[in-house]
Amino acid sequence: MPPATRSQTVRQTVAHSCCAASPTRLTDHEKARNNIRLQEEASGYAASRTTSQSSGVSSRSKVPDEPPRFVINLSLPPEQRYLEVCEAYKDRIQGLIPLFDEVVGDMPSWLPLEWLHRMSRTFLRGVCDRGANRELKGISGATGVDMYLLVCFNVLLDLFMGCSSGGAAISDGHGGSKMVHFRALDWGMPSLRKIVVQLEFVTETNGATIASAITYAGYVGVLTGVRKDFSISLNFRPNRLDKYKFWSDARYYWHLAMVLLGRRRSISSELRHLLLPEKALATTACYLCFSDGTETTIIEKDRVTAVSRSSNDFIAITSNDLDHENEKVVEAAQRLEDERSPFVSALAAIVEEGKNRRLCAHHNYHNRRREHAKRIGFGKGLNVDDIVEMVQRYPTTNETTHYGCVMDPTGGDIKWCRRWIKPVSARWIREHASDEY
Repeated sequence: MPPATRSQTVRQTVAHSCCAASPTRLTDHEKARNNIRLQEEASGYAASRTTSQSSGVSSRSKVPDEPPRFVINLSLPPEQRYLEVCEAYKDRIQGLIPLFDEVVGDMPSWLPLEWLHRMSRTFLRGVCDRGANRELKGISGATGVDMYLLVCFNVLLDLFMGCSSGGAAISDGHGGSKMVHFRALDWGMPSLRKIVVQLEFVTETNGATIASAITYAGYVGVLTGVRKDFSISLNFRPNRLDKYKFWSDARYYWHLAMVLLGRRRSISSELRHLLLPEKALATTACYLCFSDGTETTIIEKDRVTAVSRSSNDFIAITSNDLDHENEKVVEAAQRLEDERSPFVSALAAIVEEGKNRRLCAHHNYHNRRREHAKRIGFGKGLNVDDIVEMVQRYPTTNETTHYGCVMDPTGGDIKWCRRWIKPVSARWIREHASDEY
C-alpha cells in the first residue's frame, strides 16, 4: 500500500507550538566565495543559484546551494572560536529574538510573553558544558543576542526536528564496497534555512580538519557530523518508553528541565563530545545514526535505555520506532487524538509520516540498485551520486527540509551537502516524487 499523502503543515504546527567537503583549511578563494554567497542571499538571489550537473543525475538541482564553510579553531579560547561565523551572520542570528516568541511563546499559552522573557532571562543563564557555555558567551557578545535566547536555541532545537538518516552501501571504487551516511534535516522554521553552515574543526592554526559538522550559525552542539571512520546524525524521537505513566513522565520532564536550566548536557552537546571525544552522560530520548564506513547502526534511545539495529547494506530511521509501525502507532495516534491537543496530535502525524518517509527511502534505494544491476550488471555497486539522487527524492527531501548531505566516514569527509533557502516547490515535488509515493 503506498504511503499516505504527507501534510505540509504538520511540522509547522509543532514548530509554532513549542545538523565540509575537504579535509583541509579553507583557502582565501573559498572565504571570498562564502562572502559572495552571503551577499547574493541578502539580495534574494541565492535560491536561483545553479550547480553543475554531471552524469545526468538530477541531484544537482537549481533549488539548493552549498552552505558556506567556516573553520573552528579549537586551540583558540572558546569565546573566539565562532567570531568569523558571527561576523557573517550577525543580523540573522539576531533573528533568534522573534524566533523565541514563535517557538516558545505558544507553549504555555496562559503565560504572557513578556513574563516568559523575564523568567527565561532570570533562569536560563547558560548550558551545562563549560566550553560550550563560553562559546555561547562569545557569540552573545559578538552578535548582541541575549544569552537566554542562545540557550533556548541550543537546548530546544533538537527536540522538534523531523529528519531522515541512514546508511547505504556503494562501491568503493576498488572492487569492494563501503557505506555512506545520508541525512535530510527537516524543520518548520523558514528563518533557519538561511543560517545553515558547514564547520571544519581544527586543533591548530592552518591545521588539518579533524572533524566536520553541518549545523546552524549560533548553534554549538552537533546535529550532523563526520570524522575519520565515524559519522553521526540526530533525529527527533516523539516516542519513549512508559509514556503517560506518572513517574516515567516526571523523570523525563525533570531531565528536560535540568537541561534547560544548565544542570545537564543536551543530547547535541553529548554528540559533540562523541565527534570530539570526551565523557558521556544520560540524555533525552532521540534517534541516533552512526556509521564507520563498514556498518551503519541506528539507535532508538530512551532516557537511560536503548535499542540498536545495524546493517552493512541499507538502514534508515526517521521519526518513529521500527517496532511501532503496526498496531502500536495506531494506538498511540488514537490516544493523542483523544486528548484533543493540537500539539500532541501533530506529533502523532509526524510519527506516521516518518514511517512513510522511511519506507520511501528503502524502496528508492533498492529500486535504484535493481535498475543499476540491470544496466551495468551485478557486482557493480551504486556510487555517491546515486545516494545523492535518493536523498533528494520526495518525501525524503520535502517542504520543510533545510539541508541534506551524504557523508563518507571511511574518508572522514562530507561528499555532498546542499541547503534549501526556500521550501521546494510543487513542481519540484512532482519531478522528484518517489514511485511508491
